[in-house]
Amino acid sequence: MTARGTAVVTGAAQGIGRAIVERLQADGYAVLGLDVHGLDSLAAETGCRTAAIDVSDPAQTATVASLAPDCTVLVNNAAIQRYQDLLHTTPDEMRSILDVNIQGPVLMAQALVPVIAANGGGSVVNLSSITSVAHAAGTSLYPASKAAMNQITQAMAVEFGAMGVRCNAVGPGTVLTEGTQSHYGDDAARAAIAGTLPLGRMGAPGDIADAVSFLCSDDASWITGQTLFVDGGYTAAHGQFFRWARKAPK
Repeated sequence: MTARGTAVVTGAAQGIGRAIVERLQADGYAVLGLDVHGLDSLAAETGCRTAAIDVSDPAQTATVASLAPDCTVLVNNAAIQRYQDLLHTTPDEMRSILDVNIQGPVLMAQALVPVIAANGGGSVVNLSSITSVAHAAGTSLYPASKAAMNQITQAMAVEFGAMGVRCNAVGPGTVLTEGTQSHYGDDAARAAIAGTLPLGRMGAPGDIADAVSFLCSDDASWITGQTLFVDGGYTAAHGQFFRWARKAPK
């Protein structure tokens, strides 16, 4: 147990989740990393405690409180993304997206918010996405699930505030991770994407971890119910993207 308590991070094994683990450890938290795969590598490379938990399973999430009795931070990062158009998304795929991306964060909050409150209060940070406000074709129900995440974050903020628990969301933009490498194409394609962003580069997992760290910190002590888009200017530049698309070669 550390002076700051334990931060529980879901979807912790790689990409943004692992960056969050490393940043919160640097901030002084003990970290419990949850995932359904990759935990041996996570434990070996970061030294954090780990547990194999499927966040969509109520029986499994109910055990987490006993694993982190000193929890003061919950980061709901675990998510399923399907690159599939709606007409061909199967009922099983729909259910898996909704179970992990919507039900999962709520189950984790049910398990850990009472613990956080009993430990004097703390923070929940949910991972949203720019697709919650800037939809891309062929992404199935993922954008809808992240739009729901924004609303769930506000509901959590209203319901948990009196318990001393702040709840915010971080919405990543075009972040290059192990899971998104194939989606963003080769170096030329990635350079083209970066060129459309006001800040001129794609994001890195550490950019998102920095925002999560801030929202968990005392510097954000009067911030709750907000979704912070960390996107290099993507959501601010819709008009620029439309102009770029009109000029792009056919």
